[in-house]
Amino acid sequence: MLMNLFWTFFKIGFMSFGGGYAMLPVIGQATLTNGWMDAQEYSEAIAIAGMAPGPVAMNAAVYVGYSTAGWPGSIFASLGMILPSAIIIFLVATFFYRMYDNHWVQATLGGMKPAVIALIAYAAYTMTINSNFKLAASVSTFASVAIFVAALVAMIKFRVHPLAIILGSGIVGIWIYA
Repeated sequence: MLMNLFWTFFKIGFMSFGGGYAMLPVIGQATLTNGWMDAQEYSEAIAIAGMAPGPVAMNAAVYVGYSTAGWPGSIFASLGMILPSAIIIFLVATFFYRMYDNHWVQATLGGMKPAVIALIAYAAYTMTINSNFKLAASVSTFASVAIFVAALVAMIKFRVHPLAIILGSGIVGIWIYA
C-alpha cells in the first residue's frame, strides 16, 4: 500500500504540469481508480486541502495518504509528490536561466499558459460536480451561489486574503446551514 501511494504520487508529480490546482483532476482520478476515496470524500478532501496553508496538491497528497494508510501514508504520498518536482525544477531552472530570452522558449510558454488555465477550470468544474451542488432553485443553492459570488468579488475587487474568505464563508455557512 505504501509503495503504491509513493509511486502513484511520484508519477503524478512527474507527469502533471501547471501547479497545484491543475494537478487536482489527476490526483482525483488516481484516488478514485485506486479506491482510496469516493468522489464525495475526494471533493471534501480538496476543500480541506485548499483551506490549509501550503500548495493545494501537496495538501491533497498528505490528506489522501493519511486517509489511506495513516501517517506513513501521508509521508509516502508526500515524498512521492515532492521528489519529481524537486528534480524537474532544478533541471528546468538551470535550462531557463540560460535560455529564457529564446524565442522558441517564449513561444512554448505562451502556448502552455491557456492550457494551464483550462486545467484549473476543469478542477473547479470537477469539484462542483462532485460536491453534490445542484442548480435547482432552493435557498441553499441561492446561498451557495451568493457565497461564491461574494468570495470571488472580495478577492478580485478588494484583494481580501484567502484566509479571511475561508473563515468568513465558514461563519456564513454556519449561520445559513446550521
